[in-house]
Amino acid sequence: MIPVFRPLKDPAVATVWSGLAASTIGEDLFRVAVVWIAAEQIGNAAGYVNATQYAAMLVVGLLGASAFDRWRPDRAMIGSKYASAVMALLPVIGFYIWGVSIPLLVASVMGLAGLRMVFTPALQSAVPVLVTDRSAMQAINGLFDATWRLARLIGPMMAAILNTLLPVIHFLTITAVGFVLSALAIWAVRDRLVDPAARLRPGRGGWRGAWDALLDGARLMLRERTTGALLLVNAFANGPWSVALQLCIALMVFEHDPHLFGFHGLASLGLIVGSCGVGDVLGNLIAGSVRFRRPLSTMFLGYVAMGAGFALIALAAWGLDNPYKLPAMMAAGLIAGLGAPFFFIPMITRMQTVFKGAEIARVFRLRLAIMAGSMLFFNLVATPLFDLIGPTHTEFYLGLLLLALGLSGYLYYRRQENNP
Repeated sequence: MIPVFRPLKDPAVATVWSGLAASTIGEDLFRVAVVWIAAEQIGNAAGYVNATQYAAMLVVGLLGASAFDRWRPDRAMIGSKYASAVMALLPVIGFYIWGVSIPLLVASVMGLAGLRMVFTPALQSAVPVLVTDRSAMQAINGLFDATWRLARLIGPMMAAILNTLLPVIHFLTITAVGFVLSALAIWAVRDRLVDPAARLRPGRGGWRGAWDALLDGARLMLRERTTGALLLVNAFANGPWSVALQLCIALMVFEHDPHLFGFHGLASLGLIVGSCGVGDVLGNLIAGSVRFRRPLSTMFLGYVAMGAGFALIALAAWGLDNPYKLPAMMAAGLIAGLGAPFFFIPMITRMQTVFKGAEIARVFRLRLAIMAGSMLFFNLVATPLFDLIGPTHTEFYLGLLLLALGLSGYLYYRRQENNP
């Protein structure tokens, strides 16, 4: 069996994984639907709809940390999934009253993003409890990371198929069902997700409590400087990645109309983003199964592949005519997707090894808040960039930015590894 799949022999791990798969596939279907609906309704300003989720993540991450630290991980995860199902259904209900409602779409996007800030740190802190064998940590992180990366493959592909069967608004209904299934899966194994010896951190309420929680996360990052630096680099890189993958490609499909064998429009978008998902899964199988001899420098090669792939997507849209345009953009998307797991899986494994218990949630939540700030900035800047230079140039330059980040990190850490 491939090492990354070995943790599935544990029934509790398999149950949690199946629940995560249901919700993450639904979330990626939700992302495709939201971007498509927003692009149809408001064009280049769709970037602002996307930006609202990162504003919500930033606010919840900065102000909610002290409260979330006082919640048991299983309760935080189950409650957030049920609440997410309700938020996903808001635009569907509104559709039958007012038609497509951008304000309700924004409320749903922001609600899901804020609840993600509750769920994800709780999951990260529960992983070392679920799998106590530290040597198996890389495999289970690879497995759970594979869940998100499989979702990036399956969600867009589902969108391409479901587009012929359902109105796009009902993609959100399927998302809500996925959240409910995820909550039920976590509830079924909740006893395996809580350390009975752990004591919940009392924390302080209000602004002072939020400030204390942020300082705790910052102190922990400073204590482990290399791990802290990797977390910050990853948080920053999510900004250009989110615009390149979630916005630019959708608008490029509108602009260049790549098509092949009757696939066009939303179906073409699903195929290109789904190809990124194929690369994600392949990269995950490698990064979750292999221990790299020079882990730090190798991690940054992931951003080299990601940046090169995004730049190649833009070059394919510019330089090729149909019917070659769509397959070329899909191939470039596969390269872009291949890189992300090479950085993320070793980063998460290192974080869960050097930090303990509640420290993991505090550090990860600070990383999410910084990531949300980066994504908010890049998504807000994206809309004027689309108007100024167009989505294809934006995709190309963001690809070059990630490529430069990867090359500089690789050279820096390669020198350190050669001269310890």
